[in-house]
This record gives sequence, C-alpha cells and structure tokens, in this order.
Amino acid sequence: MVPISHTRNFFSGLPSEFCAALDDISTEHRAPAGQALLRAGGQCSQLYQLRAGTLECRMADGRGGETVTATVTSGEWLGLAEVFSGLPAAADVIAVTPVLFRTIAGRDFEALVGRHPLLTARLLRLFSLSVSAIHQQARDHNALPLKERLLRTLYMLAFSHGKTLRQHQGILIEMPQEELSRRLAAARQTLNRQLKVLEQEGLIRVNYGSITVLGLHRLAERQLNPARKTLGVAPDVS
Repeated sequence: MVPISHTRNFFSGLPSEFCAALDDISTEHRAPAGQALLRAGGQCSQLYQLRAGTLECRMADGRGGETVTATVTSGEWLGLAEVFSGLPAAADVIAVTPVLFRTIAGRDFEALVGRHPLLTARLLRLFSLSVSAIHQQARDHNALPLKERLLRTLYMLAFSHGKTLRQHQGILIEMPQEELSRRLAAARQTLNRQLKVLEQEGLIRVNYGSITVLGLHRLAERQLNPARKTLGVAPDVS
C-alpha cells in the first residue's frame, strides 16, 4: 500500500470564512453498502469527504482477485491528487457500510484554493508528505527487514497521523493493525510479533485500534543505530 498522510480535516485552523465557503460548494450524498463511489481508471472530477461510515480502496491483484489498499474513515478526503493532476482513479472506492459523504466539484475547489493562499500551503505540505512516504516505502521494501521498516513507518506516521497525548504520555497513532500490515505488505501475524518486540523494548504501547509511540527521538535513534538494544530501559516519553 502507498502510505498517504492523514487527510482528516487538513484545513483545520484556517479562517472560518474558508470553512463556510467550503460548505457552500459542497453537496451531501448517501450510498448503501456495496456501492462504488469511484472506479479504477475512471476520471475523478470532484473531491469526496466521508462524513459517516467506512470505505475501502481496492485494486486488482493480477490473479483475478482484489487487494484492499486503504481503509477510509469518517472525516477523510479522496480525490485531492486526481483533481489537480487530471489522472484517473487508481483504485475502486467501495462503501463497506452505508455511508454519508459530501462532494465538491474540482473546478469549484480550485477556485476556492485561489482565494485562500493558506490552503495552498496546506495542500503542498500534504502532497509533499505523500511523495516522501511513497519514496521511503519503495526504498525500505527493497533494502530493509520488516522490523526496520516498521520502525521507519511508525516514525513517519507519528508526524502524519500522530496526536500528542497530555502529560507527555507519548504520541497516539490511530490506525488498526490490519491497515498497518497492509501498508508494510506484511502478514498480520508477522507484524504482531514485531510490534510485541518493540513493545518489550519500551518504544511503543500497542492498544486496540491504535499504537502509542513512547519516545519519538528514540525511534529516530534506532533508525540510525538499528543494533541498539533498549530492553529493560524505562520508557522515554519525550
């Protein structure tokens, strides 16, 4: 899977008039479970934001089946890159549950971006994170064992998906292990073993549906010095 930076409310913190303008050009829709919002190869002329329910991005695996490449949850956006690039959709986007979503015509969104320069900066950061993650995944998959790829992925996710907890309790990454295993192209059982190793080393805490990074700078140090052992060291939550 291509890891993409978190697209939930990427416009948060922008002026209230922007949010109001976004609502003005949005149209709400509902779709039943099983309906396709996008098809691979089709043109994507509008943006989608999921408001409720769950979507899956699915791609043909070359053997007559499908692979789930991403799970989309409430608040996240689809179609940002396609609207600006003009490229067709890369995957089928299917409603797993009944969904509520809103759409914005690409031309209306581009006009909105032109009126709000701060949004341009947000989009540049979003796309830059995506490109960096893609290149990192390609390099790591060919050169590193799973444990080192997991360390790097958690480090990057702490920036793109992370939420700092109160009282220096770490950085929370809200992502099910099933999705993390897809991002790393690893079997769920194999990934679980590696997560337990990192947990025993005091680097992370595994929760239901999320992972807490207990020391971001220690993840960075482990990437520079993979042989370093941290077993028995008290967690550093800085």
